[in-house]
Amino acid sequence: MSEDRDSIWMKRLADGDHEVIAEIRDHYTPELLLFCQRMVYNEALAEDIVQDVMIKCLNPGGGGVPSGSLRGWLYRVARNRSIDCIRKMKPEVRLSAAQSSSNVWANAVVPLDPTTTPAGKALKEDRARRVQEVVDAMDDDLREVVILYFFQGLSRMEVADAIGLTLSGTKARIAKATRHLRTKLNSLDDSSA
Repeated sequence: MSEDRDSIWMKRLADGDHEVIAEIRDHYTPELLLFCQRMVYNEALAEDIVQDVMIKCLNPGGGGVPSGSLRGWLYRVARNRSIDCIRKMKPEVRLSAAQSSSNVWANAVVPLDPTTTPAGKALKEDRARRVQEVVDAMDDDLREVVILYFFQGLSRMEVADAIGLTLSGTKARIAKATRHLRTKLNSLDDSSA
């Protein structure tokens, strides 16, 4: 369903229909904003980046139409703008990560079962905090695939479009990130026992 809608939007973009931008903006802004907040740890900067992405939609590549999926292309533009901002801000960005609001990650946490005991809720919240800490500490290339694939819910192909890798390269990076997460989280579990 969403692939059909995105294909129609892509065709409208190719035909020069600028009214489609409002539909794209309304649909993709919330998830792109959350992605950019997770990348740059700054809500105002994330809003600026998303606005730049939507402006890019008005003039994609000097009149060219984006290749691949629309969602993947939007994430690629958002990712590239986020990386540019991170490069300008380093090392301050990692300090921002340590101080970032848990709101950026709140939507990624699986909702707690209302019948869960207070102790169970505390365990789940602690686990979510640990995952956030491990993801924040990852190298940027692994962190971005974790955010895109696990937290933003992009398909492997959309992740490939977003980061500019082949599908097999993307699968390899997701596998490496998954192993890294598993190792780090297991070591945290072992040290807390």
